[in-house]
Parts: sequence; structure tokens; C-alpha cells
Amino acid sequence: MEIWNGIKDGLGMIGGFIVGLIPLIIVHEFGHLIMAKFTGVWAREFGIGFPPRIARLFRWQETEFTLNWIPLGGFVRLEGEQAFAEANQEDAEEESPEQLAEKAVAQAHSLYAKPPEKRILVYLGGPLMNLLTAWILATLVFLTGIPTVRVVIDQIAPASPAAEAHLQVNDVIVAVNGEKVEGTADVSRLTQKTLGQPTELTLERNGQTLTVSLVPRVNPPEGQGAMGIVVKGLENPGNLKRYPLGQALTYGSRYIGNVIGVSLMLPVYIVRGLIPIEQARPVGIIGISQIAQQSVEESVASSAIYPFLNFVILISVSLGIFNLLPIPALDGGRILFSIVEKVRRKPLTPALEERIHTIALFILIALFIFIAILDIVAPVPLP
Repeated sequence: MEIWNGIKDGLGMIGGFIVGLIPLIIVHEFGHLIMAKFTGVWAREFGIGFPPRIARLFRWQETEFTLNWIPLGGFVRLEGEQAFAEANQEDAEEESPEQLAEKAVAQAHSLYAKPPEKRILVYLGGPLMNLLTAWILATLVFLTGIPTVRVVIDQIAPASPAAEAHLQVNDVIVAVNGEKVEGTADVSRLTQKTLGQPTELTLERNGQTLTVSLVPRVNPPEGQGAMGIVVKGLENPGNLKRYPLGQALTYGSRYIGNVIGVSLMLPVYIVRGLIPIEQARPVGIIGISQIAQQSVEESVASSAIYPFLNFVILISVSLGIFNLLPIPALDGGRILFSIVEKVRRKPLTPALEERIHTIALFILIALFIFIAILDIVAPVPLP
């Protein structure tokens, strides 16, 4: 039985990786492809998976789309991304005029033949596509439905209006003065309208609906609210609320803004001790696959797509931000090289730049392997 459970978990992790992470890598590379075509850089190949090649799928202008055997994402091979080999004079004499003309056209459309600002656009294409994908999916979450929230009383202060009105812990606040409550913020907002005035609360208690009246305090004691209660929001997975497109776009945009803001502020939160250091450790492929598996299982159990979409949104934003870090081998590192070239008006040779990126890539791969080992021997608790 334990062996079967281990096999099941392993297959679930693989499935989670395939459906959760690989598409985002392909989307990232597709962003580079679109921006390359926009800036006039030739993309010789767009590969789904990594070689060896299974088949050529189709051709779009100069770009061959291929399917490959190693299912770990995808790639786009740009003209000149690997430095042009410097042909000696003897080789040049052996080439026909047609071959020389073809090589000149290819070099004019190569990555390093473009000015730094155009190369920066190409490098930005991948991260921006990840962020755009996250925004579209966030909108889709609100279109397809998110669970409603039950606002539950968690604490009641002694001698407070709530205590005198005989409110109880675990009461669910349904409405304030007849206005429906859909989140914890609604309770505070609606209460502030009737400070010092009789206020009716519609509650659910043990499956029954009741109405109580109390007077929220204008000047409550320090550390207490107007009613003297602490509330918490609990998801109600069986009850989804769907939003029209306009509201879904608004809420989806706010959600993505919050996710990006929290991601950028993460180092500050760690330094301030707002996030425990043991939870701040990077999660590798294995940890991400486990979370992906969990999100798929939650979506199946709840018959709703929002748990899985929420996971994909978070990973897509993380990929976009991570790739913008100014580290060689990442898009941010390449952008940094282009900015330096623009400032000093003198580029590194393509061969040297690619060599630096290659060395950094091997270092990053070693780091990813180390994090993957940590995922096994000291896993981060799953959210």
C-alpha cells in the first residue's frame, strides 16, 4: 500500500509539473518569439520540449516549430544568439555570391546586429508574457467564480456592545442594516456608517438566521473595534460567485497588482521578520510540482478551477519577476548587459557575452539541483 501511494504521489507530481509549469515556460519563450519578430530579429526555431527532435510541426515565416523528446519546457533559437563564427579569408573565397548574400541578410537580422534598445525589448518579451498571462488568468478566475466568504466572529471583547447583545463566537455575519456582507472589510465599512446609532446585524447561528441590534461605539477602548469583535473570513468552496467581465477585469488587475507588490516586497518582509525564515526558502521543481499536484486535487474535489488557476497565476508572476533579476543567463542579466553597452557605447563581443551567460547558467543549474535536494530532505510545508 505504501509503495502504491508513493507511486501515486510521484505520478501526481509529474502530472502537476506538466500541466502547471511547462506551459508557463513555453508561454515565456513565446513572448521572446513575438518580440523578436516585432524587432526584426529572426527566430530560426521555436521548440516545444528540448532535443532530440521528434518532428517538425509547421513553419511561420523563417521560424520552424518543432516537437522534441525532453518535456522540460521549450526554447526559441534566435539568429546570432550564438556568436557568428569568424570565417577566414580562404573560406570566404570558397563561398558563392549567393551564399555570401544570404549570410549578410541573416547577419542583418541577427540578435547582436540590433541596437541595445531592441535587444532589451526581445529580452523583456518573456517576463512580460508571463505577467500578461497571469493577468488574463486572474480575470478568468473572477469570471469562472471564486468562493464566497463567510464572515465569522472569532473574538468578543467583554462588556462590549457585541457582548451585551449576546453575540457568540462562530456566529456568521450575513448583513449589516440589511446590506449584504461579502468580506471582513464590509463589516468595518458598514459599521462606520452607524457609529452611535442602533445597528441591526443579520446572523447565522447553528443553521438558523436571527437578527440582533446593538449600538457601535464612537470611541471604543484602545485595541477594540466599534462593536468589540474580531472577525475572520472563511471560504465557502461550495458557493461560487461569478463576476461580469468589467468587474472581473478590475478585480483581476487588483489581484495581480497585489501579487506583484508582495513578491517585490518579500525581501523586506523577511528582514523585518514578518515571514519566518524557514518559509522564505526557495522552492525547487519538486516543491512546485507538489503544490501543483495539490492545486489540481483541490480543483477536482471542489469542481472548480480557481485553486489550479490561482497556483498558475502565482508561478507565472514568480517566473516573470525572477527572470528580470540582473543575473547573467537570465533575461534581466541580458538587459543589464545591453544597458551597459548603451551607456559605454561599446559592446562586449557576442562570443564573450554568451560565454558569461553560459557559465552563469551552469551555476544556476547547480543551485536549482541543490534546492531540489532540499525539497526532498527538508521540504517546505505545503500551503
